[in-house]
Order: sequence, then C-alpha cells, then structure tokens
Amino acid sequence: MAIRTAELEALWARVRERYGSYLLVLPGDASFICQPHECDAYCCRAFNVSVGEGEAERLRESSGLPASRFLESADGEPIALPLAKPFVLGRREGHCVFLSAELTCDQYEARPDPCRSYPHQVVFVDGASGRPAQPSPEAGRRAVEAVAAGRAAEGAVPLLLRHDQCPGFTGPPSTEGAWGDLLRETYARSVGGAGGW
Repeated sequence: MAIRTAELEALWARVRERYGSYLLVLPGDASFICQPHECDAYCCRAFNVSVGEGEAERLRESSGLPASRFLESADGEPIALPLAKPFVLGRREGHCVFLSAELTCDQYEARPDPCRSYPHQVVFVDGASGRPAQPSPEAGRRAVEAVAAGRAAEGAVPLLLRHDQCPGFTGPPSTEGAWGDLLRETYARSVGGAGGW
C-alpha cells in the first residue's frame, strides 16, 4: 500500500485558502498526542458543537443533567434545528458548558463525536474540478476506503485535515496504516459514529 500523497497535496493546493485554520495531514506527519499542559482549550472556546440525539442522551446519562442544562435551549426546552445533528452544546461565559476551571472536559468519556475527532476533520474535493464536494455517506465511505488503501478515489477525494491551533502534534511520524485508520475513524464520526465502519 502506498498512499497517493502527491494527489492529495495537489487537491489540497486547490482548496487550501477555503480552510484557513487547517493543515493537510499526510502519512509521516507528526501524530497527535494531547498536551493538556500546553492546551488553552481553544476548541472549547472557539467552536459551537452540533450533537445528535444519541450524543445528547449519552451526555444526559453521564452528567445527570436535563438536556436543557447543557444544550442551547429556549424556555427550558432544547432548541432542535432541522439538521442531521439537531442540537448545539450550550455555552456559558464564552465556552462550552462542560469546560472546567482546569480547562478539562467535565464529560470527557461521554463527549460528542466532534470533540472525539478534534483536532481532525475530513473534507472532500472533487477530483476533476478541484472544488469542495459533499458525497453521500456511502460514496464518502467508498472514497475514504480507497484513499486509505492507496487506491484512487472516484469523484470526491477525502482530505484529512487538522486544526492549526492545537498544540498536540508532537508524536512520532504516523505510519500509512495509522493514517488510514485515522482517516476512516474521523470520517465515520462525521456521519454518525465510528462504530459502523
């Protein structure tokens, strides 16, 4: 297996300016190791986190709080948006409701999938036009599997990105196998959980 890094780099060059806070992740790049002593919880302060019903239930069970205490709510009821992940984690004083004074997550074991994937995300680029793309979940899975296995993807090509504000990229260089696993896991979480790959 040889990951087609030149193809991924060429596609990234075509969309890089759209993702100003992100960097392309390739095999051989430093792997992620959380650095809590270096971290200022930027992600917990900068981002709003969308959660699905299962994630909200997991947080409710773990925290013992009613959903209205940790989801964006109005009149005591969580606000449900017409999206696949209809809820948004609540914020207080400019950060996630679960961010502790020590800059750790009070609900780390039950944290939502976007928090589990951070600082990574997967975006797709149309191989022909070089424009951002949004394949169906199944087409995305096929493309992710092809790229992770070192094969060409048809249509939309997945790119694994990392947020540039995270100080955790201090680990050993990633192997092709570990990079492929990370690509699969990150994508699976973005479409409804890592367990169903």
